Amino acid sequence: MTHTNWREIAEVVGIVSIVASLILLALELRESNSIAKAEVELRLAATIRDIHAARYADVDFAQLFPKIEAPQAHLITATDNSRMQALAWNLASVYWSAQIAFDKGLLDHAALVRYQHDVDTTLRRWPGLQQHFVDLYESSPHLEDASVFEPIAALARESREKPAE
Repeated sequence: MTHTNWREIAEVVGIVSIVASLILLALELRESNSIAKAEVELRLAATIRDIHAARYADVDFAQLFPKIEAPQAHLITATDNSRMQALAWNLASVYWSAQIAFDKGLLDHAALVRYQHDVDTTLRRWPGLQQHFVDLYESSPHLEDASVFEPIAALARESREKPAE
């Protein structure tokens, strides 16, 4: 009878150990997911920060911004236009990355809405980039389902509906 009791105790200890291991694994997985989410947000923010840092670190880049902010008041050269397009594509890449992170569960809805708001703010603050964003959006069908690009989609619809001048 003593032999049976030890066997039952060993089985209970084994089951408790398995359950404890699964709980520990779940906690570690939750912590890993939290770390991954934080890393995604930090990397996206760093990319945006680098663009703004380049404005004060690179005189040529900084000189582009008055043209981006008020394109009708400046002569836009082919080089300026190319740099504006590159900036729009760079920013769109950040926003697309945010959408992918959201789709994969690495970014919460509130963060995605912040990026969508940033797209909208960028379009209003930097009208010189608007057409570049629209061109990118219209040439990239995979962006149509990305909610982060809704402000660009609205701008594209608006420009299609506007009568030719």
